[in-house]
Amino acid sequence: MNYGEIFSVFFIDLQSFFRKNIKITGATFPQLIALVAIPQDGIEMSSIANKIGIDNSTATRLLIGIEKKGWVRRSVSKIDKRVIEVFLTDKGEHLQQKIEKHIENVGLEIEKQIEPIDRNEVIESLSILNWALLKTKLK
Repeated sequence: MNYGEIFSVFFIDLQSFFRKNIKITGATFPQLIALVAIPQDGIEMSSIANKIGIDNSTATRLLIGIEKKGWVRRSVSKIDKRVIEVFLTDKGEHLQQKIEKHIENVGLEIEKQIEPIDRNEVIESLSILNWALLKTKLK
């Protein structure tokens, strides 16, 4: 199996697994992804679009929906008035922590499927894969 084939299978399985195991009432899967991607000190709209791999107009619609739910607030940057920044509200921070807890639990379940002697090697391999993906994305 080559890299393209394994990435395709891995992506489908991982997305399916997360959709099935990480559910928050009232939140869509894209909303969950956006919430997890917002750092505590906020993020620019264009940066979150880039981070989650969607265009700016899609990110705007997604974040407006999340804002209507009271999970984030958007504001004009004090440095550059053309830039919109997104920040988690208290409600959004609580929800982000809940999502991260779900993800941690999923990770623990997956860890149980891996032999203890292989766990560090798997983590290192996944870190290398993640780094390679980031470098490829930045090209």
